[in-house]
Amino acid sequence: MLMVAAKDWVAEADAILREETVRVLRDVPLRSRTSLGVGGPARLVVAAAGAEDLARVMSRFAQASVPFDFLGAGSNLLVADEGPSFVVISSEALDAPPRIARETVSVGAGYSVPKLVKRLAAAGLSGIEFAEGIPGSVGGCVRMNAGWHEGMFGAAVASFTAISRRGEIQETPAGPGTFAYRASPGVGDRFVAGATLRLAPDDPDRIRERLRAFHDHRVATQPAGARNACCIFKNPPAEPAGRLIDRSGLKGLAVGAAVLSEIHANFIVNRGGATFRDVASLIDRIREAVGKATGVTLETEVIVWR
Repeated sequence: MLMVAAKDWVAEADAILREETVRVLRDVPLRSRTSLGVGGPARLVVAAAGAEDLARVMSRFAQASVPFDFLGAGSNLLVADEGPSFVVISSEALDAPPRIARETVSVGAGYSVPKLVKRLAAAGLSGIEFAEGIPGSVGGCVRMNAGWHEGMFGAAVASFTAISRRGEIQETPAGPGTFAYRASPGVGDRFVAGATLRLAPDDPDRIRERLRAFHDHRVATQPAGARNACCIFKNPPAEPAGRLIDRSGLKGLAVGAAVLSEIHANFIVNRGGATFRDVASLIDRIREAVGKATGVTLETEVIVWR
């Protein structure tokens, strides 16, 4: 099915949304909704509070060939200065708090992962302590299989509720092929509306000790407090991307207001007023320099919206 022409998709989507009861935001500056602080306005943002309502809207968009994509907490996202050329579907209103039944926890896609980690620690449930500092949502972490060091969010996922681009709500159990390194092949191009986690009981004090250790290590090794999009590149099999970039002598390299962190070489920091062009140009320079110095072609982990 062909996409609606660029000049028509806004009007087509707006006409559909005016017939629906979902919350719609207009001309939303995405620099305020991304951890990097870069990005132009989204013409239309859909923030449905129920999976059924969202599925119906997505079905109508698909039938009308209206382009759309999905937004979680915006923690691993680089948005063009002109804004995205599609409707943004946000999980922010699908933020149902965790429902705990023994070692099983069901939670909405829009719920904050750091907040979830603290709730689970208080409940004596272990398995995602590594995610205490990932500034993402549950849906985003499922969709990308977010992780840090040896921990991957997908390892704790028992099942998830997804909505296909045709508007079909699908309850999906997680299996051996559902998750991979920084990817979720079993999720595919679907919207994640919620997830059920299977965790392990443990003493809350021991869990909190591990949380403190993860926190202290993260603060010491990452540019905490600075605007960034988390890791820019995926780690190649043989050597972490940050080490390859560091070996290439690139720490501190800057384009405009975008600078490669002196603390962790796989982080680009917005030191104030960085543009999409600044960050994209810096990414290209890093990839080229690392390729020449090490022979390794880095693959971006950050998602790019144009």
